Amino acid sequence: MPKDEQVAINVLEQTLKSRLTQIEDSRANSMESFLRKIVLAALTMLGIGYVLTNVPISLLIFDSISTTPIASQEAVNAIAGRLLFLFSSMISAFLGGLFIYGAVQFYEHGQTKRIVFLGVLLASFQLLCLGVGSTLLVSEINLPALALTIGSVLIAVSAITYLLPSKKHQLIGASLGVIGGGTLAYAIFTLRIYDLIFAWNIPFTGPFMSLAILESMVVVLAPVAALVNTALDNQARERLLPHSLVLLIAVVYGMGALIGALVLSMSFWNLIWKAPWLGPLHGISEWILTTVVFWSASLVLLDIGGILLMVAACLGFVHVSREFSRL
Repeated sequence: MPKDEQVAINVLEQTLKSRLTQIEDSRANSMESFLRKIVLAALTMLGIGYVLTNVPISLLIFDSISTTPIASQEAVNAIAGRLLFLFSSMISAFLGGLFIYGAVQFYEHGQTKRIVFLGVLLASFQLLCLGVGSTLLVSEINLPALALTIGSVLIAVSAITYLLPSKKHQLIGASLGVIGGGTLAYAIFTLRIYDLIFAWNIPFTGPFMSLAILESMVVVLAPVAALVNTALDNQARERLLPHSLVLLIAVVYGMGALIGALVLSMSFWNLIWKAPWLGPLHGISEWILTTVVFWSASLVLLDIGGILLMVAACLGFVHVSREFSRL
């Protein structure tokens, strides 16, 4: 083959490869942009759901406090425990607002590390209030309530340690987080927290508004992902593993939010339908029944947020697989 023709063929092949690379990059950028929009929508719906769901919870807890007479030490403990549950509900609502702010920052390519750190601290304080409040409500040393208290403290300490610049401290913090996550998983799965306030015999969600068993998995997977992220080097191939773990967490939590909110909403409507004749809502005042209806309606936002979060995670897995094939 003449040399000029060989050169022309090589130039054509390089041009085609360059064009294919540009097309792949364009597709990857389009997918990433669409993925950020889905994440923005999912976290926004979950954040609004957190805020609206905690409004009726706070109102009902406040009503139970106001109707509890101070007649004994047990009653004082019950009021103190309910007050801590009320503080926890307020923190959860604020956490929903932080979800929305973090989603906007993620969409605009802003810094989210400090937002995540603040969210972990708020969630730890929320669980601490629930743990101490549960201990006061049962009026005795309860192992799941104690585990909830200890686990929340471990998570807070691990988050503060993980934020230090030294990799050694980050490994220690992530390891503490794994221990704290395991402790919290036991507490969330064992202790039916809102049953202590609302004795309605229905499957309430966990403290983070999702199905308790899946929520238990999330509080373990999250520190494990942080530990893997810290232990691996900063190479592109190794970064895909912690990214995959984060997507797995999104799938599990999204499924938990969807199923937990749906089951709880259906349970509420079952109680509301029975209220004129029997059940725990029979004979209660009209405004409490209306508040329960509002609680049930607000759970729809968590359903939508859970679905969108699962969609975003699936798209994320597609994006990660493409990135892995290009390495």
